[in-house]
Amino acid sequence: MAKVFEIPELLSLICKQAWRSDLARLLTTSRLFFECALPVIWESPPESAPIILMRLLPDADLYLENPLDTTFAAGLQPLDAQSLARFNFYAPYIKQVARHQRNRQADVVWDRLLRLVDTRPILPQLEVLKFSLSMTKFSLQDPVQFVSVYLCPTLVEIDLTRKPDSIIEPQDLSDLVSSIALHCPHIRSLKLNNITTFLRSFNTSELATSLAQLHDLRVLGLGPIALVPRMTTALSSLPHLESLILNETYHSPNSEDLLKPLDCILPSGFPALQHFGIKPSFDFERAARVWNLSALAQNLTSVSVRIDVEITRIDFRSFVRAICQRSPLITALALDFSDSPNYLGFLVADIIDDLALLPLQYLWLCGRDRGITHWDSEKFALAFPKMERLRIRGYYLTFKDLKFIAMHMPRLRQLSVRVRLNTEWPSKDELSSFALTPSQSRLYFHLQLDKLHPIRGPRMVMEALPNEEVEMLALGLHILWPKGVICEPQQRSDKGGKPSYTDQINTALRGLGKFSEHDAMEVDSHPRKRLPEWFGRL
Repeated sequence: MAKVFEIPELLSLICKQAWRSDLARLLTTSRLFFECALPVIWESPPESAPIILMRLLPDADLYLENPLDTTFAAGLQPLDAQSLARFNFYAPYIKQVARHQRNRQADVVWDRLLRLVDTRPILPQLEVLKFSLSMTKFSLQDPVQFVSVYLCPTLVEIDLTRKPDSIIEPQDLSDLVSSIALHCPHIRSLKLNNITTFLRSFNTSELATSLAQLHDLRVLGLGPIALVPRMTTALSSLPHLESLILNETYHSPNSEDLLKPLDCILPSGFPALQHFGIKPSFDFERAARVWNLSALAQNLTSVSVRIDVEITRIDFRSFVRAICQRSPLITALALDFSDSPNYLGFLVADIIDDLALLPLQYLWLCGRDRGITHWDSEKFALAFPKMERLRIRGYYLTFKDLKFIAMHMPRLRQLSVRVRLNTEWPSKDELSSFALTPSQSRLYFHLQLDKLHPIRGPRMVMEALPNEEVEMLALGLHILWPKGVICEPQQRSDKGGKPSYTDQINTALRGLGKFSEHDAMEVDSHPRKRLPEWFGRL
């Protein structure tokens, strides 16, 4: 057995396939295995990373006492070089670290560890840094000092977006970006969303200059300050910027710089930009101005917009039309207004006509749930013959709707919708006599079932279904997608051992189409083409 762990090719294969916990238990098998497995084990430690690192220090148990005591760190002094020998050996292997404020114990231990280890950067080969900080943490501490202990030349991704609405003063933001530009010249993804609140005007020259230095930047998440003309000009000069996410936050309505015309961008600006995203809080006036900037809008291939404020149907229609007319190359579009206080019908004739102008392959439409089932599904399906991945929320589909989707979307490979079970779904006898044009594609179906209760209204199905309903559903899906359809598992089996309704349907589908487990694996659950990160999984 020991000889197996002396063959480099086998060791490499083991390290790629085995769980990290198993690799850790095998570390002492051989020196060669130790050297092969060590980078894999330490590359991305869990949230308990500071506790793991603390145990590399002498007297670790002492430093880990009272793990929720925030005052303990104040009395700690840096350790000498000899005491840091083990820490300094393992620290360079860590490539990714996340510090989440929700994990209070780990957050406290991080503060202690940074007192004991005064080496900067503390993790010299770090590549990915993710933070989740509360408003209090960012308000009381200098964000530059707080983050700079992790900054190093190897960093390629920084994500400070995980805690919404944390406050940072404008000058602090400028200093933070300046420090990142100085210490992380090869940064590719910088997300500073949800942490910027501008209560007054300030000079953006320094911030714009710092951002313009990030020549390798591919992804940038920033607040509405990105639409200040000086800032937009700086961003337009970045040669590799592919994705710009405008993260709206609470802002002063008197921020005049944000309303100045964006007429200073050269036609050659934003040479690589493909995706533009808007997250809450949506400001219609500022968002609409983006599509007046042809250099930014004209080459976009994907757009994601989340609307969580009240917007009139006229403004919404105007906004959608501007996107469709001024960004004609869009193949992936997400419109999410499920948190909007007013209801907006998005599957209506004029909106469908506008969206049909785009060569859409990936579409995500998410609205407020009102139990609506009436819409022109045939017009919708005919409008998007190139559709490959479709996700709809806020509407309940019937068998008729699925029929049009199967008939008129021949390339569809993934579908995520809610289906109302007891509305217009034909019986087994009716299904057997149907004459329709089935789809030529195989489908991976994220199916959510709903039943209309006579008193309580629509209710999502959570339990197993009667065999008769399972057979009826499976037969209907098989008729529409005879080359193969499989439902994404929605639930685990319940405590009584009964399968979920998706398990039931998949079992019935395999019987109908002689659909083997091997065939099920061939149904494409992941798109071949690279999707924007925001689209997510079905």
